[in-house]
Formats: sequence, C-alpha cells, structure tokens
Amino acid sequence: MDSSKRIGKCIFDTAHQLKVILDASFEDADLNGLQARILGFVEHNNKSGKSVYQRDIEAEFKIRRSSVSSVLDTMEKNGYIIRCQSRHDARLKQILLTEKADKMGQQHRDAIDRFEENLTKNISVQETETLKYLLNKVLENAAVSGGDKDD
Repeated sequence: MDSSKRIGKCIFDTAHQLKVILDASFEDADLNGLQARILGFVEHNNKSGKSVYQRDIEAEFKIRRSSVSSVLDTMEKNGYIIRCQSRHDARLKQILLTEKADKMGQQHRDAIDRFEENLTKNISVQETETLKYLLNKVLENAAVSGGDKDD
C-alpha cells in the first residue's frame, strides 16, 4: 500500500504537528503542551471538588507511570504543582496547583481555546462531530489490537 494513503501515517503526522503547535503556545511559560493539559485537568477536577492523583493523570492521558512521574517532577521543580500526602490514603500523593499555576490558568485556557478554534477552522460542526466519532473508532481499534497496554 502507498504510504501516503495509510491512515496511521496521517494520524502520526497530524499528532506530531499538533504537539509542535501546542508546545510552541506555552514556550514562554516554560511549559510544554502536555504539562499545560495536565494543569487544565487538575484545575478542572479541583473546581469540581475532586482530588487528583498521579494515577488519574496516567489514566486521563494514557501515559505510563514513569513518564507521568517525570513530567510531574519537572512541573514541581518549575513551581506549577506541589504533591502532598493524601488525607485518605498515605500511599497516595495529591496533585495541587500552586499560586503560579493559578495565575496562569486563564492564559492557559485562552491558548487552548485558540488552539481548538484553529483546528476546527473551515470545518463544520457536523464534520467535527464525524471526525471525533471516526477517531474514537480508530482509537478503539488500536486498543483492541494491543495498542493500549499498561505497565
């Protein structure tokens, strides 16, 4: 099969380009796109009254424990989060946002909103919904064929 017609190549190329753009959006804040998304996830959950732990980030972003640990170490070193012992389970460390992260919250949300708007420019709402539906089917197929392994 011609490699230019492979769906996997198209998805990988798209994912790479999206990562480059998202990382560039947060360059000034010494964050990468994943770190900014993690901050948004923690902020959203905290506002909903939910505690966030490393395992929640692993599940949400489908990344390995060691990778999440490394990302969180960097975020803690850069002053965006603190990890403190859970009141309910001493084995767990709760992820909390610092004042620095709180101050940057609106800036992060605005950057993500602009990113999303640019992605859907010239694409109808119906086309966007169809794309999300199809991409979720591809993701399910990938998981069934062994692409969704935990450590």
